Parts: sequence; C-alpha cells; structure tokens
Amino acid sequence: MNDLPDVTSHYSSDGLADRLIAILEASGIDRDSITEADLHSVDQMHLRGRTAAREFLDSLDIRAGDKVLDVGCGLGGPARMAATRYDADVTGIDLTEALCDGARQLNALVGLDRVHIEQGDALAMPFTDNSFDVIYTLHVSMNIADKAGLYREVTRVLKPGGRFGLYDVVAGSGGPIHMPVPWATHSEHSHLIPSDAVEAAANAAGLATERSEDQSALVETYLDNQRAARQLRVEKGEPEPPTGAPVIMGESFVQKQKHIYRNLKEGRIAVRLAIFKLKED
Repeated sequence: MNDLPDVTSHYSSDGLADRLIAILEASGIDRDSITEADLHSVDQMHLRGRTAAREFLDSLDIRAGDKVLDVGCGLGGPARMAATRYDADVTGIDLTEALCDGARQLNALVGLDRVHIEQGDALAMPFTDNSFDVIYTLHVSMNIADKAGLYREVTRVLKPGGRFGLYDVVAGSGGPIHMPVPWATHSEHSHLIPSDAVEAAANAAGLATERSEDQSALVETYLDNQRAARQLRVEKGEPEPPTGAPVIMGESFVQKQKHIYRNLKEGRIAVRLAIFKLKED
C-alpha cells in the first residue's frame, strides 16, 4: 500500500500495553491476576465490542486445533478470544509494530504466548499457501485500498474448504463521511467501498458467500444504549467503566466516537458481517 507510513503512524503509540494495564489496575484489578476476559474492556475496540467479537467468531465454526489467522490483529483481543474460546492455534498479523509489541505483552500477561503475533503487510503475508483453516478481518479493510489484493492474499493462505469472515465498516449511501474516525484522521487514508463491492471482490478472489448481512441496526442500538448509560452515570455521579478507547484513538477519541455515531445515523457508513468459504480443489 502506498500509504503504509500513514497507516502505521496513525496507530503507533508507545507503551500501549502498559497504559491499558494501568486502566485495569485503576479499576481495582491487580496486574498479576488480570485474565483474558478482563482485557475485553480495553482490547476490543470494534463496534459492539466483545459481544460482536464473540458472535462473529462463533459464526466461523472454529474448532479445537484449527489454524486461525487474524488479519490486522491490532492488540490481539479477538485472537486471544479465539484461542481461549475454541482452543485454536491462532496467529495474528498487523502492519504496526507498536500494536504487535502490545499484543505480545498482553499475550504474555495472561499466559497466551501460544497466540503468535507477526508484523507484516496484509497484501504480502509471510505465510505459505494453504496454511490456515479459518481467516478473518475485524474492522481492518477500511485502511486497505486494494480490496481485491487483500482477498486474493486471503485466498492464497486459506486452505481449500476453509472459511473467511469479515466484520468491517463499509461505505453507506449517505455521502462522504465526517472525519476524523477511529481508523483515519484524513479522508485520503480511509478506503471504504459499498458492501456489494466488498462481496464482489471476495467472490472474484474465489471465496463463495455463505452469509452476508448488514449489522448497522445492531450497532446503532448498541451506541444508543451506550450514550443513554453514559448520561445516567453522569446524573448519578458514577465513574466511567474501564475502556481502552482514549489510549487507542488518541487525544481526538471523543470526536472520533461522535463521528462514528453521526456517520452511522446519517447512512454514511454501514457495518457488514460476511462469511465465505474457499472451494475445495
């Protein structure tokens, strides 16, 4: 990708793992007793958080011993969930070294060193052909302009008969998005296309659609409920629950969250879940 430095700089930040751990410690959880489940409040930064990750991963029919690849793994939250929930052999790959370092530290903290983290480009992954039983992207393709190249690479490293899933933000019909958003500060670094174009690119790469659905309404309800709960806490003078959003999104995280909400409400973005299968040879 021509914009690799911009993508990595957008997500790079020093000491990510330590700052997330500090958030949990401030909420009363001792560092030495933090579990994989405790991390869900700070390492699941996609829309609908841990609930969406659990539902999405369950839909991929991951089984014990499966070789699973998380493309754009970030801090490794879904990868750790997949390893714990299904006893799978999970690898994560991400372009940003700071995120990879943070993921490795969090893996070690909760005793999941068996979740392997690789730094690398989703368009040229350092894996041999037919390596994985299941591959997924979770709020990743928004940063990748070459969707066709991404899905061709997924097809290359996926085993025949294997499944690929995506849970990603796609372009809506409401016009250009309000910026900044969590995945991009400037519009030239956001690469959204409509859901039918995403599916067409995956199909062209050899992936047959098994399921495809718009989850925007679920996300809208989730965000509405979050806003109502936040207002209630303010009225009661209660503290905010631990969250990694300020650490991951930086100083402009409040504006980015507001723009996600507005973009979704105005139909400028949509949220898509799709499951594909690679045909047998």
